[in-house]
Amino acid sequence: MKVPEGFEDKRICIIGLGYVGLTLAVAMCDVGFQVHGVERNPHVLDCLSAGKAHFLERGLDERVAKHVNSGHFSFGAKIEPDDHRRVYIITVGTPLTSEKQTNLSAIQSVARDVAEVLKPGELIMLRSTVRIGVTRDVVKPLLDSRDIPYALAFCPERTLEGKAIEELTSLPQIVGGVDNGSTIRAKNIFGFLTPTVITVSSLEAAEMVKLVNNTQRDYMFAFANEVAEICDVCSVSAIEVIRAGALNYPRAFNILPGPVGGPCLEKDPYILTEGVVQKGGQEGLALRARHFNEAMPSRSAALIASHRRGSNSATKKIVIFGLAFKGRPETSDLRGSMAYPLIKHLQAHFPDAVIGGFDPSTDPEEAKSFKIEIFDNAESAATDTDVIFFQTNNPRFQELNLTRLSGLMRNGALIYDYWNQFKDVNLNEGRSYAGLGTWLTANPPSSLGNKKRTASAPAYAGSVEIV
Repeated sequence: MKVPEGFEDKRICIIGLGYVGLTLAVAMCDVGFQVHGVERNPHVLDCLSAGKAHFLERGLDERVAKHVNSGHFSFGAKIEPDDHRRVYIITVGTPLTSEKQTNLSAIQSVARDVAEVLKPGELIMLRSTVRIGVTRDVVKPLLDSRDIPYALAFCPERTLEGKAIEELTSLPQIVGGVDNGSTIRAKNIFGFLTPTVITVSSLEAAEMVKLVNNTQRDYMFAFANEVAEICDVCSVSAIEVIRAGALNYPRAFNILPGPVGGPCLEKDPYILTEGVVQKGGQEGLALRARHFNEAMPSRSAALIASHRRGSNSATKKIVIFGLAFKGRPETSDLRGSMAYPLIKHLQAHFPDAVIGGFDPSTDPEEAKSFKIEIFDNAESAATDTDVIFFQTNNPRFQELNLTRLSGLMRNGALIYDYWNQFKDVNLNEGRSYAGLGTWLTANPPSSLGNKKRTASAPAYAGSVEIV
């Protein structure tokens, strides 16, 4: 639905043009809003000036260029005066401190900036992920300092990174206001984006929806990963167990194991728990699941080290395929990538080995943050390698010829695949393939590295997409 010319809230200011803010800005321009974006990162502004985004999402660059060129999307480093603008949407980040507490400094700074330019009757919508109570107890007092009437709502972002533009126009949008007028006004704005807007009774209910959604997903992934490790111990394929158990059975779950990271799931269980504890509650299963997922790189590195010790061959080179925090939908985002702790643990187990990385979707300059050797193609990455570690299920990896790659690897080499993403694996003699939850079923101890073999590893089903 297009925004009519006379719609009172047609001019929007979005503060924070990261993964959440920029995709929202483009989606709003698509339906006819006039958007001004505020971003302090000069790299982001340089990219926008060149008509492109600073991260990968299919179709995003074309939309950015279109709306910048048409004048529907403007941007700068500060809030520009606009007598006709009536709406502010705050989308700045809320990272965790080293103590796993929410850092609200960016939100507080933006709230002060908005308060300075606030005019009577304007609407402020908070979209950043926060612990329960932040909108009312932190943001509202800063806005109240002007002592003028305004509207306030919390409208959480719940899109899947890499598909945000698509999901902004299809997923239900949650809206909770400080009063009924604020709720209705925010609902009317988002009603132009998506056919379903769900209003809840309070700011706190809206804050809780996002945290519960993501914490539930993290917990479900933790259970899938625990099933995988149990099945490895019992020499049973976790992929077979999960799929067989879910087939035409309505009470089973169908989530495959794999690393769980990214800018949301790595922090939202902590943010949820922080708010609960501040309200007098206790820590619970949410953090236990989070800790289990966080420990996966440590357990995986130890497993690989144990296997390599039994191979009677020195480990000189290990390469991680997939450095972004996920592979599907394809993304260049390195935030919260499990490759960071995986590298640390591999370096601890293999101090003399070269640790490298390859990811066809990430910026090589940004990949330098891993402080390892970065390869620009799969062949150079595989050459003389002892272990290839598939950390993501990037769809481009499906195009790789594992038979040819294994021939470039050293004798006794191992390909370990977190995602069990290759349906049929035919490796050169003396090389082996194994995956999370299929370690012993794919590679019985007597066959590891001893002969040419064909392993039938279940293909990735697409049911696990981490944001």
